[in-house]
Amino acid sequence: MIDVKKATALALSLLSMPLLAWKGPEPTGEQPVFFGTLKSTEGNLFNVTNVSVGRTANSREKIRLYEKPRNLTTAQKRLSVNPYEELTTALLELTKIKKIMVPQPHIMWTWSDPESKRKTPLVKEFIEIVVNWRSGSSVHYLLELGEENTKRPVKLFCDVIDKSMQARQQDGTLFCLGIKKEDLRRKGAPFPSVDVLELEEPCYKVPTENGGSVKSSK
Repeated sequence: MIDVKKATALALSLLSMPLLAWKGPEPTGEQPVFFGTLKSTEGNLFNVTNVSVGRTANSREKIRLYEKPRNLTTAQKRLSVNPYEELTTALLELTKIKKIMVPQPHIMWTWSDPESKRKTPLVKEFIEIVVNWRSGSSVHYLLELGEENTKRPVKLFCDVIDKSMQARQQDGTLFCLGIKKEDLRRKGAPFPSVDVLELEEPCYKVPTENGGSVKSSK
């Protein structure tokens, strides 16, 4: 018989166990699996899993959000305030997010330090996103994509699957059921190509000491 309490505690504490949405060799990492649906600006809808945000698919960098000034309009493409010093910030933590929307995907705001001593000051590029937090609030933010015209902007990375993610709720924890790695297709989505990303609650891999299974729901 499966020790349910032990399995749940192990998953929630994320102790030394790599967490993936598929079976097979496991890379180092102690992250929950994020899955849901991604709608592109072209109107295409994808079932996605292994969602992450960064400059690379395996990036562990912390992505910071800057609360969008209320007086910022689409006719104003340059930030008049220093976002790093004058705007309220939050970390983009997928465990706390239900939905990310990109309301104006083709509009970028830029900022360069007016006090820079560089001959050509660096210009940073931002895009607006709306975050629906699991706490119930909805906030407009500016997300820094990187230096203007960079070839490695902050992107949304995910695996696309043909079917909806299979998972099972057990004692307050959502456990991922296995997906074959060959059924996954890697996708890197620049934020200007994203309309809406909707996330289900974080999913955890079934502890292997339980034989990779969970108790059947009645």
